[in-house]
Amino acid sequence: MRRVGAALTRLFLCEHYADLARMEDVLRAAPLGWTSVRPPRLTNGPLTAAYRTALDRNLPGGSTVSRADVAHCMLATLTRPDTVGHTLDVAR
Repeated sequence: MRRVGAALTRLFLCEHYADLARMEDVLRAAPLGWTSVRPPRLTNGPLTAAYRTALDRNLPGGSTVSRADVAHCMLATLTRPDTVGHTLDVAR
């Protein structure tokens, strides 16, 4: 039973990440200014503003971030023209 569960989980994750990649392809093709913010697992923790960000790459060791910190990051990104046309990973 564990093998079936693990296989289903892998299948779900592969489809999930493929969907995310397709969505970012649509963004890249759009004639708009865009920034894709990529948080890892979201928590209900408080706003700390102690998160890390990285343009166009994964953050090592970034496994969680609070919803409040993601919202803070997204608002701060509005005034960062260097993020336009890029993915922005955010994590604690």
